[in-house]
Amino acid sequence: MNTEIKHESDNVKSSDNFLHFLMDQCLSIRRWALLVSLLLYLAFAVMDVLKFPSEVYSLTLTTRLFLVILPLIYLNIVYWFYPPSSIRANLLILITVYIASGLNHTLIFYLSSIYDFPFSELGLVLILMFGCLLIVIPIKPAMTATFIILSSFAAVKLHLNQALPDLIFVLIILVFVTGICLTINLAGQKTLYQNYQLINRLYNESITDGLTKLHNKRSFQEEIDRLNAIATRDNATLGLILIDADNFKAVNDSFGHSVGDDVLIKIAEVIDAKCRRSEDIGFRIGGDEFAIILYGITSESLEQTCFDIVLSVANFNINHRGKRLKTSVSVGAVLKASTAKSTCNNLVKIADEYLYEAKESGRSQYYLKTFQ
Repeated sequence: MNTEIKHESDNVKSSDNFLHFLMDQCLSIRRWALLVSLLLYLAFAVMDVLKFPSEVYSLTLTTRLFLVILPLIYLNIVYWFYPPSSIRANLLILITVYIASGLNHTLIFYLSSIYDFPFSELGLVLILMFGCLLIVIPIKPAMTATFIILSSFAAVKLHLNQALPDLIFVLIILVFVTGICLTINLAGQKTLYQNYQLINRLYNESITDGLTKLHNKRSFQEEIDRLNAIATRDNATLGLILIDADNFKAVNDSFGHSVGDDVLIKIAEVIDAKCRRSEDIGFRIGGDEFAIILYGITSESLEQTCFDIVLSVANFNINHRGKRLKTSVSVGAVLKASTAKSTCNNLVKIADEYLYEAKESGRSQYYLKTFQ
C-alpha cells in the first residue's frame, strides 16, 4: 500500500516536473509570441480607425481593447517580468484571449460586411497560427478554442448568405492551416518530452547505485546539503542514519560475492521500505555502507526506524548450500533539532562516531544522539 502511494506521488511529481521543464523550454517562444500578438493587434486597431467610420471603429476599438489588448498587456508583463514556473500557469486567460480574438475578428468581419467595407480574412489566419503553432496554449485547449472560433465564423458567414461552396472552401483552408500548426505544436511537445525523459534517465543513472537502486554517494552529498539548508530555513528537524553491514568482508570471503550482493540488495530493500515519504531518501554510500536522510522526523520515529532496521536485518533468512547465513548491521544516527544549526559535515561526523560506537559495543545495535 505504501509503495503504491509512493509511486503515485512520484508520478505526480514527475508530471509537475515536466510541466516546469516545458515552461522553461517554451518561455522564450511564449514571450515573443505574446509580444508580437500585442503589436499586431495594436496594428489591427489602427487599421480599424483608418478604414472604418467612427460609428464602426468606436465599437471595434472597445471590443479589441477590453477583450484582447488589455489581457495581452497583462500577459506580456507576466511572462517578461514574472515568468511562471509551469506551462499550466495563466492557462485560462490564454485560452480566453485566443477565443476572444477569434470571436472579435468574426464580429468585425460581420460589421464590415453589413457596412460593405473590405475586410481581409488574413487576420483570422494569423490568430489561428499564433494560437495553435507557437505553443501559446497546450494542444487540447487549442483544439477546443479553434473549434469554437471556426464554428462562430462559419455561422456568421451562413447568416450573411455566404455561398455554401465558398464557405466550405474557406473552412477547408482554415482547418488545413490549423491542422498543420497543431501537428507541428504536438511534434514539438513530443520532442521536448523525449528530451525531458532522456535528461531524467541520464541524471537518474548518475545518482543511482546500479546494484541496490538506492541513491548513490554523489546524490547523498547533494541531498544532505539541500535538506539541511531547507531544515535550517524552515526550523524543521533533520534525521541522519548511517548503516554498516557487520563482518561483510567475511561474508564475501566465505560465501562469495554473489551472496554478498544478495545481502546488500536485501539491506537496501529494508532501507527503501523505511522511506515512506517523499522527504525520506535512502542511499548506498560505499561498498557495505548505507544512509537514510529523514526530513522533519521526530526523535521517537527516528529511534523506531533505527530499531526496525537492526531487527529486520538480524531476521534475514538467507541459506547458502544448506548453511544459514547470519546477518546484522550496526547503526549510528543523529537528529538535528529544529532550532539547531549545524553543517552537513558535522552531522555526518556525529552519526559516524555513533556508528563506530555501535560497532565497538558488539554490533547489531544502534546508537542515537539528538543535536541541539
